[in-house]
Formats: sequence, structure tokens, C-alpha cells
Amino acid sequence: MRAFLSYSKTFSLLFQILYTWVALANSDSSLTEKNYSKDIQDIVTNGKLVVAILKTDNPPFFMTTPEGKLDGIDIELSERIAKELGVTLEINRTAQTYDEVVNLVASGEVDLGVSKLSYTDERAKKVLYTKPYAVFRKAMLVNRLVYAGIKRHRNAETLKDLFSNLDAKIGVVKKSSYIDFAKNLFPNASINEIETWEHGLKLLQEGKLLALFRDEIETQKFLFSRPDANLKLLSLIIKSQEDSIRMVVPRNRLHFLLWINGFLETNQIKYDSHMLLEKNEKYLHKLKELKRTIDYR
Repeated sequence: MRAFLSYSKTFSLLFQILYTWVALANSDSSLTEKNYSKDIQDIVTNGKLVVAILKTDNPPFFMTTPEGKLDGIDIELSERIAKELGVTLEINRTAQTYDEVVNLVASGEVDLGVSKLSYTDERAKKVLYTKPYAVFRKAMLVNRLVYAGIKRHRNAETLKDLFSNLDAKIGVVKKSSYIDFAKNLFPNASINEIETWEHGLKLLQEGKLLALFRDEIETQKFLFSRPDANLKLLSLIIKSQEDSIRMVVPRNRLHFLLWINGFLETNQIKYDSHMLLEKNEKYLHKLKELKRTIDYR
């Protein structure tokens, strides 16, 4: 009897081992059938796509709605990519600057960076850039009085002339791609790195800067929200200088990069300034409607 019980236990143990082995084999077979690359399989296995997005809101790319939800072009794009991969989306908003977004991707802490990121040679040493999903032009806001003062003292009829001297103080948001852009475009001007775009606008209107350099989306957004500023400031769009906005992936995930490029191409995702400003206007309208509701209550 004891021998029979011992035999039964041994048989039961062998059966459990065999069952586990078959289950694992079927699981491995399922993964093999899909034949995903390691880049994609790592994300699928993890069950989520971790995306780095700048902490500070920048409508219409990424912002917190009045209801407390994340919204914007970059959020929508991230959600679509996660859905296509069959995983959930996790947003990491610890980055204080655009360079920090890139560093999060370079370190492998996140799978993807989607934060209205421009291309720079320095960043490209750390990460891989996707194809552009938005393209617009570089632009400037110029203080009219400071400009008139410079013209009284020297020749400044063209943009090149205006910014060809150190008395031309140009404000640029620190740790942004526009630092490099400004140095390349205006090598003889005085480039002033400022903490935030809002602080730069304040300095510009106070006459402490000749110009503020960024893109046509940001300059137009400000002038739309502050029509009175047109009296003090001149808007200049540099038509020959495009700014292409791209996502970034870790440098060891080449297949993931190719997959995203294919995704962008297949879905024909490419925003221009008109589309972006239209989305921003809708967002501002939504804020105004909410304010009216709150005031009414």
C-alpha cells in the first residue's frame, strides 16, 4: 500500500511538471508565432508604453484640461501608438526642460519622448529621431522701440543687418533647441538664455531685449491672446527656416524607430502651423466657456 501511495505521488509530481512544461512551451510558441523584434516585444511584455512629456503645459501639444485630464496633439499621438501596440499608456512628466526629456529617453527610463522636440545635432548623439510629425517655421517677436533705436545708430534695414551686432540682444529659452538655432543664425548677436518663455516676454516688453526667438506657433499664440501687444511688438516669421518636430527613442531601439516612422507615414500624421493654431484656438475657446460656466455659478 505504501509503495502504491509513493508511486501515486511520484506520478502526480511528474504530471505537474509535464503540464507546466507544455504550458510554457505553448506560451513561447505564441510569442514566436508573432515574431516581434526585441524592441517591440519588450514593450508588449511590459504591458505599457512609457512616454516622457515635459512637466510644463504647452498647448496645443500637451496640457492639462480644466477637468484635470491630459490632452493635446502629443498626448493623442502617444495614445494612438500605445493602442496600436496593444498596451496601456504611462506618462512621465518629471522633466523640467526639453533636454531632460531627451535624457530620460537616452537613459532608457522611458520608451519614447514626445514633447514638441526639435532636432539638434547634440541631442542626436544621445537618441534616435523619428520622422517629423509637425513642421512650422522659426520666428521672432521684436520690440519696435528698441529696433527704432538701433536703426538711428547704424544700418539695420535687413534682418541680417539688424542682428549683426552685439547690441542686438536676443532672448532664447535655456536648454532648448533654439539656443543652437540662434547661435547658428545670428553668430554676431548677443544671445541671452532666459528661464522661461513667459519671463522672456516680460523682458521683451520692458525693452530689455531686442527680440525673442522661438517658433511661429508660440509667437502667434501670444499675439492672439494679447492683441494689444501688437502696438509694442513686431512679429517676424523666418520663411527660410523650418522647425521640424519629432519624437525620440533610445539609440538601441532601431526597429522601434522604423516602426514609428511607418506608423506616421501610414496614418499620414503631419501637422502644419494652421492646423496647430486651429487646435490651440479650440482649446482657448474651451477654457473661456468653462470660465463663463464658473462665473455663472
